[in-house]
Amino acid sequence: MTPGGVYVGLLGRIQNRARATFRYQEEVRVNKLSVLMKEHWQDGISVLVGVWLAISPWVFGYFNITAPTLTSVVLGVIIAVAAGAALLKFHEWEEWVSVVMSGWLIMSPWLFNYAAMAPAAWNHVIVGLLVLALSGWSIWHFRHHPSTA
Repeated sequence: MTPGGVYVGLLGRIQNRARATFRYQEEVRVNKLSVLMKEHWQDGISVLVGVWLAISPWVFGYFNITAPTLTSVVLGVIIAVAAGAALLKFHEWEEWVSVVMSGWLIMSPWLFNYAAMAPAAWNHVIVGLLVLALSGWSIWHFRHHPSTA
């Protein structure tokens, strides 16, 4: 075999090994994502709910009123970031952050005097209850199934 033939054969084996390694790494990434979404689906929903909360002042048209808009944007970002962090690597404290934020969200229409503004008040109460339920479920699941969290 000529030196060029050895080189081509060696290069072909290296390329095949690199392709196999890449396919394996891709399968591992897909499997990890699948397990994350199966075990922590609540956090995926919480990220979406947090994003919804942050954009809701513009959807419902109360973006020009400071208290409900700030509450929506600030708490929406905090909820989305905490849930996103829990998706990357779960820690129970991230869920407790969401529990506290959901309590603040539920009480905010009365604390900041916009309870009479139905779209903002109902949005905050419903989203707060949803986040509370999702975070509570995650905490319960973590405490009863710690090996999968």
